[in-house]
Amino acid sequence: MNLTRGQRTRITELVPNGQRFTLGIAVDAPGLMLDFACFGLDAQGRLADERYMTFFNQPATPCGGVRLETPSGDQVGFTIDLSKLPASIERLTLTVALDGAGTMAQIGQGHVRFLDGGKESGRFAFSGADFADERALMLLEMYRKDCQWRTCALGQGFKGGLAAIVEHFGGTVAADTPPPQPPVSLSKITLEKHGNQVSLAKQGNASHGEMVINLNWTTRSGTVKKGLFGGVRSSSIDLDLGCLFELMDGSKSVVQALGNAFGDFHQPPYIALDADDRSGTRTEGENLRINGQHWDVIRRIVVYAFIYEGTPNWAEANARITITIPDQPQIEIQLDSSRNDRPMCAIALLENQGGSVQITRLVDYYRSHLDVDKAHHWGLDWVRGRKD
Repeated sequence: MNLTRGQRTRITELVPNGQRFTLGIAVDAPGLMLDFACFGLDAQGRLADERYMTFFNQPATPCGGVRLETPSGDQVGFTIDLSKLPASIERLTLTVALDGAGTMAQIGQGHVRFLDGGKESGRFAFSGADFADERALMLLEMYRKDCQWRTCALGQGFKGGLAAIVEHFGGTVAADTPPPQPPVSLSKITLEKHGNQVSLAKQGNASHGEMVINLNWTTRSGTVKKGLFGGVRSSSIDLDLGCLFELMDGSKSVVQALGNAFGDFHQPPYIALDADDRSGTRTEGENLRINGQHWDVIRRIVVYAFIYEGTPNWAEANARITITIPDQPQIEIQLDSSRNDRPMCAIALLENQGGSVQITRLVDYYRSHLDVDKAHHWGLDWVRGRKD
């Protein structure tokens, strides 16, 4: 079923069981930073309990009725189980808001779709042509009426950003006075397509601080049959994080566990790898740490991951990197366009653009380190290495 703006219908017309389904959302917005959220509201349309605002820093409601979970082919998503919601939650409202410059007139095509068991059963499509200077949208809502859940395709513009929406629903945002613990950021940027870029400027005259590039992936365990005559091999993957770097003085090299080239945070190159996770079971994954106080001496960095041991299967690894810089939105890149015949992936390019950190999504797959080197014109001499 294709929903038009303002159209109302019973959830059961979209999902037969009427209780459990997934909402997938995608918005074509190159260069814009978007925040997605699902608000659980009371009968007065108020966010009476702020634990029922679901977004990336609060990925599930206390009851488990709403969970942040992105289906394949969408930018973000929420799994919904209406049967788990308490009676006090009368309405769920889906929103998207800009963080930073821009208006909703700049977006391209977008959609919210209902998925029943992974199969699309309904869709509400919209585009930037429907809006002007709005900075947020109320996309879709689900509400109780006559003991049934219904939905309405809203597509309603909103002048303020995410903080204004929170206040509109009766919630509160962090005050200027620092709380006992640092407030969480409401913003995250997911670079989804090859060549997508974002530029992060310094905050005033301060340095960028410690930049952390985290690699995380899903471990695989057990054994896999090999050949017609049986035999087994381990199915675990040793996925390693590393980078090529070039400094402003022209010096170039690599930081990675292979060859024990772990780098140095306090001395050139001011880049260090903090650990080597050989199984994928280390909760925090692997981290490259960049000393932002010395960003002015770094020209460019290519961040990569490679499979040191195990059969290449990037799809099952479900790998992603997140780039965290103080006082900046978190950047996420998923390795979701996999080539299982190539064990090397160049994930992102970080460049010093007048002191700003320009991040470009790559996610290109190669046979070896040498091929990455050639593709990005580094010119290093490569020899076979190993890890202790």
